[in-house]
Amino acid sequence: MAHESVSGDELFLRKLVDATYLNGRLWGHTSHENEDNLAHSIYVTPFKEQVSEPYASAITDVVSGERSVSSIVKPTYWLWNGHGFHPMERNEASVFTLELAQRLLDHYTVLDGRTYQYLFSVLDTGRNSVHFFLEEVDL
Repeated sequence: MAHESVSGDELFLRKLVDATYLNGRLWGHTSHENEDNLAHSIYVTPFKEQVSEPYASAITDVVSGERSVSSIVKPTYWLWNGHGFHPMERNEASVFTLELAQRLLDHYTVLDGRTYQYLFSVLDTGRNSVHFFLEEVDL
C-alpha cells in the first residue's frame, strides 16, 4: 500500500487496531515498524486473508455498510449474535485517543453488568470511527 502522511494520533490508533478501512477496502494489519522513529510503516493484507469466516464477511459487511460520519474519532460497538454483528447502543461523550487506545489494549470489557470479549477492531479513517466487534462471554 502507498505511503500516506497522517497525524501522530491517527498513526497511534492505526498501530493498535486489527484492521483499517481505507478507500473502500478493508486491510488487516500484519505488523508495523519505524525507521529512526521518523518513518513509520504498517504492513497489511486483504482482510479476508487474515480473518476466518464467519467473522470476516460479517465485519466487512458492517464496515462497508456504515454511513455515519463523525467530526471526531468515536467508538462504535457491534455485538456478535452467532450469525452476524448488530449495533450496540452506547451513549458516550467524546472519547480521546488515549481512551480509545486503552480499549484497544483490553481483551474484555464489562458493560451494564455483562462481560464481552473484544474480537476485532477496525479504524475507519473516512468516517472517523473505531469499530469494536464484541462477543458476550461467561467468565
